[in-house]
Amino acid sequence: MAGAPESEAERLYGLSPDEFIPARDETARRLRDEGRREDAAAIKALRKPSNPAWVVNRLAREVPKIVDGLLAAGQRLRDTQLSGGGGLKGAMEDERAALDRAMRNAEEIATHAGLASTSTMLRVRETLHLAALDPEVAADVKRGVLTREGRAAGFTGLAGFAVPAAPPDKPVKVKKDTTAKRSTKAKRNTTATRDPATARSDAARQQRLAKAREKATAAQGDLKAAVRELVDVDRALAAATRQKEQAQTRVERARARSEKALEQVAELQE
Repeated sequence: MAGAPESEAERLYGLSPDEFIPARDETARRLRDEGRREDAAAIKALRKPSNPAWVVNRLAREVPKIVDGLLAAGQRLRDTQLSGGGGLKGAMEDERAALDRAMRNAEEIATHAGLASTSTMLRVRETLHLAALDPEVAADVKRGVLTREGRAAGFTGLAGFAVPAAPPDKPVKVKKDTTAKRSTKAKRNTTATRDPATARSDAARQQRLAKAREKATAAQGDLKAAVRELVDVDRALAAATRQKEQAQTRVERARARSEKALEQVAELQE
């Protein structure tokens, strides 16, 4: 959408899928007639939103508070993740709850528009979750101007979601006894000792934590791989769609030429 007049683009992306292309072309013609050739070219280059992208755009326009709540929950999750502090589980639960609320509204919109297929709703959920994680995608979602769900540029934000490193162990502080009567006792307590049972419990906890971190890292790797696969499939689908549209245009033109030629033959035979 880069370079297109924002007000015109936002208006077009607020239309129904069937209205988009005719309205886009008419807007481009009007801008050309007004002498605004660069704006006309930018508008003409706008892509029709996919069905999942259209549902997300409509969601942002009809229930902006729900979308704002999701994006705010995503921001808190990013802040918590990057800070390495506590509360990560709670932040993840808040983001998931906000996403569920957004999906309930999105399903109503998709159902009303006749677009509530399983595939479409899965893509809608992926896109909304991505918007919660990536500020760049969030900006387009908030404005309601997505052209495709889960676009490649949006996945860069996942790189910042590494599993937080384990915090360094706090050193045991030993207080020195300055009184003469306790000098001997202080020397005995210079080296801190721990109860063996406590030490074993701490060691077991560290092992469980290490395994949990390994699982989280592996799961994140799987997520990134799946995201890359989704992007590749999405690009292939977009290319195939363009090829199909071009082929349909050629068929229509060839049919028109054929019909015209047959009409000429019929006229000459009379």
